[in-house]
Amino acid sequence: MNTPGPEARVAIRAVSRGAPAARYIHPMNIRDVDLNLLVMLDALLRERSVTRAAEAMNITQPAMSNALKRLRKLLGDPILVRTAGGMQPTARAEQLQRPVRNALAQMEAAIAPNRAFDPATAERLFTILITDYAASVLMPHVVAVLETEAPGIALNILSASGDAIGQIERGEADVLVNQFGQLPANFHHQRLWRDRLACLIRSDHPALTAAGGELTLEAFLAQRHILITQTGIGLSRLDEVLADRGLAREISVLTRHYQLPRQLVAESHMIATLPARIARYQARHLGLAVLDPPVELPEFQVGIAWGALDHHDPAHRWLRERIVRIARETLD
Repeated sequence: MNTPGPEARVAIRAVSRGAPAARYIHPMNIRDVDLNLLVMLDALLRERSVTRAAEAMNITQPAMSNALKRLRKLLGDPILVRTAGGMQPTARAEQLQRPVRNALAQMEAAIAPNRAFDPATAERLFTILITDYAASVLMPHVVAVLETEAPGIALNILSASGDAIGQIERGEADVLVNQFGQLPANFHHQRLWRDRLACLIRSDHPALTAAGGELTLEAFLAQRHILITQTGIGLSRLDEVLADRGLAREISVLTRHYQLPRQLVAESHMIATLPARIARYQARHLGLAVLDPPVELPEFQVGIAWGALDHHDPAHRWLRERIVRIARETLD
């Protein structure tokens, strides 16, 4: 009778615990992987073109095509697919892009440990989780600075979801820009800027005309409202303040998007209450008015948070410190 090998024993133990054995049948051994393929994969995902990736790596196009063929076989995935808009990465490839880029960056840093981080020559992809409000007011400033100071730094800007903390803990994202309540103990954060809520309303709204341009509490409560909520449920701080007074407003539209309300306000009598910075920007383009809410509301803070995994990484530290400085110089 033959004795099961180590891999078979792992599979047997997995089945005995109720876990699926299939995932243990064909384990990938890193010793069987040509690590040069990871460098090729990084180039392909950055350039999204076999020709441009080959030029970036200073190799021939047939050589890069062969590398892509080997990667597809290794990963069991097309990696890049041809679309009307050019070559696009698959979902699997997008999942791999940041881990591969960061793994290569860490390997480079390990080989040359005494070399200081140089933003002018560094090449790296950072994933930023952020609300569209914060992205609208912050990211144009950040991108403008990176374009001159760190042209090799690329940003993957994603909408912050309810699982943002988990994404950072799993290494799927680098930083989160948002308003924070309680963060996990192993997280770090810094304040970026302060803001307050303001009301976005049509300049020719009948309620303003009747009150000489003033938004009274009575008129405010008589209108229909747009509620912006990141979760899609629940009430805002404004509604909590009104509820403390025994009052409530009529909410007709709930949305997670900060850009949509301006169009709704411009074409209706509804009122949107949103951060003043973005309200002022939107009002300029559509002839809308920005007014203080008819109740006193506290300021709120927007911050940047990151996990312990990246806290000591030189490139990560440079980027977040640069974001903090940009925000405080331009927004705070």
